Amino acid sequence: MNYLYLLFAVVHLAVGGLVVQAAAKQKSLGLWLLALVSVGLAYDNAILGIGEIMGAGDTLLQLNIVRFALHAFATPLMMMAGLTLARNASVNWTWRRSMSILVYTTTLSCIAYGVNEYLTGAEFKIADSGVMRYVLAESNGPPLAAITTMTFLIAFGIALYIQERSWWLLAGALAMFACATFQLGIIANLGEVLLMVSFLATAQKFTYINRAGYLAAVAAMNPEERATQAEAQRGRKRKSAIWNRGLAWVIFITLTIDTIAYYGSNFGDKAVYAAAKLAKSSEYMTHIYASNIYLMLFFVHAVASLYFYGIPRLRANIRAIHVYIGYGVFIFTMVSQSLIGMEPIHMITYVINWAFIAAHIVLSFRFMLQRVRRANVDPMLELTVSPHLREPIAK
Repeated sequence: MNYLYLLFAVVHLAVGGLVVQAAAKQKSLGLWLLALVSVGLAYDNAILGIGEIMGAGDTLLQLNIVRFALHAFATPLMMMAGLTLARNASVNWTWRRSMSILVYTTTLSCIAYGVNEYLTGAEFKIADSGVMRYVLAESNGPPLAAITTMTFLIAFGIALYIQERSWWLLAGALAMFACATFQLGIIANLGEVLLMVSFLATAQKFTYINRAGYLAAVAAMNPEERATQAEAQRGRKRKSAIWNRGLAWVIFITLTIDTIAYYGSNFGDKAVYAAAKLAKSSEYMTHIYASNIYLMLFFVHAVASLYFYGIPRLRANIRAIHVYIGYGVFIFTMVSQSLIGMEPIHMITYVINWAFIAAHIVLSFRFMLQRVRRANVDPMLELTVSPHLREPIAK
C-alpha cells in the first residue's frame, strides 16, 4: 500500500469539502464543478494507493477504467472553474461572451477527446513501477486535453496576478505543469494537490459575482480609482514582460543543449535511440531532461506572450512581424515534436523552426537596444492595450 497516494486522496477530499462549502454559500456552478474535480482526484489517488493490495486482475482493471473516465470528464472542467475564479476577480475580458463560448466549447471538445482516447476501444496493460495500476497499452501522443487545460489556467493565473496581485492560481498551474512534465508518477500527483490547493485559496479570496454584479462594481469605480488601478496593472505587466523575456533566453539555452544531445548522438536513428534509452546513457538523459525543461518553459512563455501581445493586426510593422514570427516558432515546435522519429520530415520541420528562432532572436536584440535607448520602455507592449481597462500602455 502506498500511503502517500492515500494521503493525497484525503487532501483532495478535504479540499473538495471546503469547495462544496464555498459553492453552497456562493451558489457558484464553477465551484460545484471544482468540487467534482476534487472527488475525481481523490478516487484516482485512492485506487493508486490500494492497487498493490488488490493485485492485477479484472477488478483492478475496472477500477482503473473508472479512473481514466474521471480524468477524461473532470480535467477539462478545470477550465470552467478557472473562468469562474477570473470572473470573481472582475477580470474584464473573461466576461466577454466570446470567452464563454471559447471555454465551454474547448471544455466539451477536450471531454470528447478524452472519451475517445481513454474509453473508446482503448486497451490497457498492467504497470508496476512502485504502484500497481493499469495504463494505456498505446499512447497516441501528448495529453492534449491536459495541456489545453493548463494553457487556460496559466492565462487566467497571469490575469489574476496582473489585475489583483493574486499569484495562487498561476503558481498552482505552473507547479502542476512542471510536475507533470517529467512524468515521475507520484510527483505528478503532488502537482495535482498543489493545483487544487491553489484553486481553493483563490476561491476563498474572491467571492462569486454574476454579470450584473460585475457591471455594477465597474460603474461604481470613480476616475481616480480607475486610474490608480490601471497604473498598478501596467507596472505589473511591464515587470511580468521582463521576466518573460528572461525566460526566453533560458529556453534558447535548453533547446540548444537538447539539439546537440539529440543530433550529436544520432538519435534520429531509431535503433541508436532505443539502445541509448535502454542503457540510459548520459546523452539520452541529457536529451530527455533538456527536452522536458525546454517544452515546459516554452509553453509557459508562449501563453504569457499571447496574453501580453495578443493577435496584432496584420501589417508591415516590425513589432507585429516579431510577434507572428514568435507564433511561428510555437507552431513549428509543436509540429516537430509530433514528428520525432519520422525522418527526414522531423529534420525538415526542425530546421524551419530554427530559422524562425534565428529571426526571433535577431529582432529581440533589436528591441533590446531600443529599450536601452528609450530608458527601458518596452516597445513591444505598445502593440497592446490593457486587457482589463482598455487603456493604451504608456509609452
